[in-house]
Amino acid sequence: MVLAGSAPSASYAGDPIAHVHRGTGFVVLVDAGIVVYLTYTALGALGLFPSAGAATAFLVTAMVLAYSVYAGYRNRRPWAYWPSVAILFTASLMFAFLAFLNLLQALMSGALIGLVFTFLMGWAALGSGRRAVFHWHPVYRSGYHNTNPLTSFDLQDGEMLAACPTCLAVLAIRPAMLGQADKCPHCGNGLVSKELLARHDGQEE
Repeated sequence: MVLAGSAPSASYAGDPIAHVHRGTGFVVLVDAGIVVYLTYTALGALGLFPSAGAATAFLVTAMVLAYSVYAGYRNRRPWAYWPSVAILFTASLMFAFLAFLNLLQALMSGALIGLVFTFLMGWAALGSGRRAVFHWHPVYRSGYHNTNPLTSFDLQDGEMLAACPTCLAVLAIRPAMLGQADKCPHCGNGLVSKELLARHDGQEE
């Protein structure tokens, strides 16, 4: 019941937005490092650094700025919200470009390793893009800015709050009663994946 297959955590059972935010913060950190590295490498390859000192200054400054955005996002600072989205989108575009280059290389050389890297880069592009897109969802935005606390929900006995894995809509559910037929009332997609059901059935056996 969390985004992108991250494992559920008891400490976040009452606040799925906090769980998703924690996972997204880690992705922002990783993507920020990748964006800085690829940008630094591309500028160096183009010969745009007049000296080694200028290259070092750029790298250090970019790393400090990237980490500042991550730290602000992790602590839910309002100013860090959209810069983090920009990092996620930039990383997604870079991954997509690398996937395209690897696909061309695979088609021209016939090397299967190029297809493997195409799949990996494409999957990374999709993951970062999805993480960026759900920042437009009003529920996540409200949860990030703490303008709509989830603790205000009036839950019945046996109910808990969870986020739809597709659209991030916050729902009151009874975990023990969820099945494959249960759909999100907002987007119509399933609330429980077939893989999760199969794993659960296997554990019961």
